[in-house]
Amino acid sequence: MTSIGQSIALPLELWREITSHLPNRDIKSMRLASKQFSNAVELRLQRVFLSANPLNIEVFRAVADHEKFRHQVTEIVWDDARLPRGPRTRSGLPGWENEMVSDEETSDNETEIRRFRGNYELDWPREYSDDDDDEDDEDDEDYKGGGDPANQLRRSTKFKSKDCPMWFKAACAASVEDAFWRQAGDNGIDDEDPDYKTIRKLGSIGPPLSECWEFYRTLIRQQDDVLAGKFDEEAFIHGIKQFPALKKVTVTPAAHGILFTPLYPTPMIRSFPQGFNYPIPRGWPLPSHEQPEEVYSLPWKRLNEVQKEKFHGFRIVARVLAQQKNDVVELSLDSRLLRTGINCTILDDPCEEHDHLVTLLKKPGFRHLDLAFTLAGTWQSFPHNRLYEALSEAGDLEEISLATTGIDAENEHKNLHSITPVPLKSIFPIENWPKLRHFELSRFIVSQSDVISFLSELPKTVRSVSLSFLKFVDNGNHWHSFLTEMREQIRENRLWSDRRRNVTIGCDQDISLPGRAKWIGKEVDQFLYENGENPFFDPPMDMVRTGYGTEKDALDPNN
Repeated sequence: MTSIGQSIALPLELWREITSHLPNRDIKSMRLASKQFSNAVELRLQRVFLSANPLNIEVFRAVADHEKFRHQVTEIVWDDARLPRGPRTRSGLPGWENEMVSDEETSDNETEIRRFRGNYELDWPREYSDDDDDEDDEDDEDYKGGGDPANQLRRSTKFKSKDCPMWFKAACAASVEDAFWRQAGDNGIDDEDPDYKTIRKLGSIGPPLSECWEFYRTLIRQQDDVLAGKFDEEAFIHGIKQFPALKKVTVTPAAHGILFTPLYPTPMIRSFPQGFNYPIPRGWPLPSHEQPEEVYSLPWKRLNEVQKEKFHGFRIVARVLAQQKNDVVELSLDSRLLRTGINCTILDDPCEEHDHLVTLLKKPGFRHLDLAFTLAGTWQSFPHNRLYEALSEAGDLEEISLATTGIDAENEHKNLHSITPVPLKSIFPIENWPKLRHFELSRFIVSQSDVISFLSELPKTVRSVSLSFLKFVDNGNHWHSFLTEMREQIRENRLWSDRRRNVTIGCDQDISLPGRAKWIGKEVDQFLYENGENPFFDPPMDMVRTGYGTEKDALDPNN
């Protein structure tokens, strides 16, 4: 067996190659194993995290003040998902500002019970009392209702606690159910798999909900203190000054990812007790089937300061990057395929958020932009002229991704014929982008002919194109027809006669989990440029062919 001493004797270059494939958490463990490892293996701190949490701020500042580590940081990720204080109510709607929600609410509040039965589709049965003895069947999956995930979860002793509010219990149940279905996948979970876990077992992991609730309340109080003192904004300004290699800032509402599997392992999330169950926050407003977040689609000028603060991190980042000296040339507002984004009307009416964004785009060398917008009610509300003007300022742009929330998911296929798409050239000033290498468009209503015409005029520097969740108003709204027309144009040298571009198509057909989609890249290229088969079945079926594409979960860091 090789000893630690013999391992240390490996050349430094070999150690660097080995550790380049390890996450930082494993590198930290190696450094703690011995003094020799600590000297031989270096931490990689290219990315730091920030949010309205004192631990995240403490670690952020410690890195910013470390004379060695601060020079390594190239990216700041702002977790813009604040922990909810209570169930969503109409308090965010104009005229209902006084209907406040307290985190002191108790579990016997019948209003909350009724509300969260609707929001989370959980019917908490009265026949199960706290003194029910479930210990004997804790691992028994053949009890009454065992095949129903919700029943399995309700049967868990952990979820019978009366020491936390109903909204918290129901939100934790929703977090567990989401984690279960993402684990299950399209084909379910094989009962013979040794790693098989029922939703009931997932719900039983970790401390009782009463303890989770007490820990969660502490997190809420800490969050309130940070926001009141503006400590996160102060830390960000400090970091901008202290990180000389900083090039990119990412703001995301999805940092918490999936229960027990965070998208970004921030210091706060890493400090959670093992198995800690809590309402997974999603940051920016997301619609639900009962309470669509209509208020956040209203014109920006009609929102009060409390409502605008739903976009807390974005507002700070835009303001600081516009006002403070910095070398940031990449900005990503990363929704992770969730139907959420920044209110698009910040582009429509004069406001400081619009001015700050334009100031950033004007910066010489600004090269990468990811934007996600929430539409203001209808597709026609999208302020394409103002967006065109703003994007025209980014003359050095190399990569751009633009996503919207689309129209209501339940009505996306209805009345498409009555919608007039906005020509893409009236949104994207591609004539101003001679360095563009990557173009990405998501959840737009388009016409097939306009998209192909637009693609044909992309700068010759473009190497890759990603199109996802588009809704075509013509040719029956079919990807099959679109790709067929693309191939014909390519073979007749009317599209990309100079070189082939890599094309990726994203679709969520038959996939109901937010953030999860099927991506088809290799098969699309084979069809467009070689003799491959169209990845989509012929209309009217227009589904992805069996075995084509790769399903990925944007909320899962392992994808």
